[in-house]
Amino acid sequence: MLNLIESGKYSSRTQALRDSEELQAWREARLKELDDSITRGKAQAAAGAGKTVDEVFGPLIAKYRAMANAKK
Repeated sequence: MLNLIESGKYSSRTQALRDSEELQAWREARLKELDDSITRGKAQAAAGAGKTVDEVFGPLIAKYRAMANAKK
């Protein structure tokens, strides 16, 4: 932390600590959003919502196989 103050990025320890606390709060909020999103996705999957792996990746696999075969 002293390096940040000495370099001029922060004018005091208080300012550096405040910024650190804000960053931690931001990080925790993002992690909570991610956890909530995962929980919603799991609930939707358990309820039968969404697409199967084959529905999602089948067309992609076919597309890239066709592209690979076109190069031969």
